[in-house]
Amino acid sequence: MNIKIKRLIMLNQMAGPLFRELSEDLAPLYDSGAVLITGHPDTLALKDTKVSNLTIKKAPEYNRNSWTSRVLSWFQYVLFISKSVLCARAGDGILLVSNPPILGVWVWLLTRLNKIPYAVLVLDIHPEVYIRLGVLENHSLVVTLWNAMNRLVYRNANAVITIGKRMANLVNAQIPLGAPGVAVVPLWVDVDNIKPLPRNKNPYAQDFIKSSDEFIVLYSGNMGSSHDIDSMLSAAKHLNKNRKIRFLFIGEGEKYKDVEVCIQKERLANVSLFPFQPEALIKYTLPLADVALVSLDQGMEDLMIPSKSFYYLAAGSAIVAIANENSELSDLLGQRACGVLVPPGDPNALAAALKNLQENPKKLAMMKKNARQLAEEKFSRQACTTEFARVLTQSDLL
Repeated sequence: MNIKIKRLIMLNQMAGPLFRELSEDLAPLYDSGAVLITGHPDTLALKDTKVSNLTIKKAPEYNRNSWTSRVLSWFQYVLFISKSVLCARAGDGILLVSNPPILGVWVWLLTRLNKIPYAVLVLDIHPEVYIRLGVLENHSLVVTLWNAMNRLVYRNANAVITIGKRMANLVNAQIPLGAPGVAVVPLWVDVDNIKPLPRNKNPYAQDFIKSSDEFIVLYSGNMGSSHDIDSMLSAAKHLNKNRKIRFLFIGEGEKYKDVEVCIQKERLANVSLFPFQPEALIKYTLPLADVALVSLDQGMEDLMIPSKSFYYLAAGSAIVAIANENSELSDLLGQRACGVLVPPGDPNALAAALKNLQENPKKLAMMKKNARQLAEEKFSRQACTTEFARVLTQSDLL
């Protein structure tokens, strides 16, 4: 006989806005609420949660400065959460994410002792990401052991959930026969918070753009190694003489310095660069875009989908996706005429696509309208977190 789950323990070292929204929406569904254990500074900076039965517990932060610091912070986090898992009681359930990569197998080991049920939300498909980045050899001992640990974690989970159909196919290949298949719940956006906002009514517009009639091409978020920032910069160089188009980069990451250096070296008067802004400003910075850029490098097409894509849709921006066909991003754009797909590593095609949209305002307006409608109809916070709760209910974790 299954024990009714009364409290959910949520493990995510970097629980940003999406996961925090999920915790806020799930907590009221449990008699004893939920506990979110995270090191995300923005989430920890909140003085009060929006729901009374959600507790946020401070944990070691993820440190991405180097490979050594990353691995060290992973171990710090899994050791920190050990007491909460070991002291979990009958009526508790656990929801964990796939990062840190060692979290799943550690929770599996600990829950063998107290028989606490758990679900896994796969946001990062390891070790496949590191194989395609060239960090690990496909048939190395590390990869073999890692895949074996994944099978243990998935086989014993009450539910395995991921965010895209192509990602689900890859995870299903690692699940032993007889185990439940992977459930797909897409990422979401709070369409009541992120929405179109005319520039003349945007109190922060002048802080980021020089003129209200500029055609703004926005890249917002992490500028990581898997993002084709180089093509964006090359496209900006091609369009440098077009004074109507401005590239706006907001974020941080490994390639932030590349953008900074390129602006100076190439004298790119059409590019503005800003560091990460406070979370409260997102609802003002995203609507500045006429076109928003997202990218997936070669080999990453079925491994991830940038969460910023859904925010761009909600803000009413047309999307130009730098990705191959048969990718999670191409699937997203295929649901509605809300953007354009250009191949990775082809700045000429990117520049041409941007110029085409800038010169065709009716086409652009149609894409922006479709983007907002798609967000409202398929990717709203209410719809997707409700579907997440349904999956947990079917898995006896709610």
